[in-house]
Amino acid sequence: MMRSKLAALVALASLFGAGTAAHAAPKATGKERTTVTITRTTDFLYLAAPAAVEINGTKVASLGRGESYNGPLVPGATTITVSTWSTPGSSKITFNAVPGKTYRMVVGPRGENFAANMLGGLIGAAIEGGGAFGIGPAK
Repeated sequence: MMRSKLAALVALASLFGAGTAAHAAPKATGKERTTVTITRTTDFLYLAAPAAVEINGTKVASLGRGESYNGPLVPGATTITVSTWSTPGSSKITFNAVPGKTYRMVVGPRGENFAANMLGGLIGAAIEGGGAFGIGPAK
């Protein structure tokens, strides 16, 4: 009886992806751990638009004003992209993530996109192409 309950739990866990290596975060600790913190500013511009954050093509967060994302990074070539559903284009930062380092990034509204949107609407924003939000290293 106990084995059948355990087998059912294992089957249920595997159905939802628990315990699979594909869903596991990097298992580095101490000096080997590479992490990133991405914080969105509290600026008023685009206050209702969430900033979608992707790391190497995988969406990891949707940040509202003042929100942050903290997570692991796999060392090596890294691209962090930010965009929003309401404006065409995106901004990105590319760097080589070094083992043992913590990266701090900030996401904020781009005035260039706002100006292009005001002058040319969505077509102007698409031509400008940089998206509503920019990303860069925190100071």
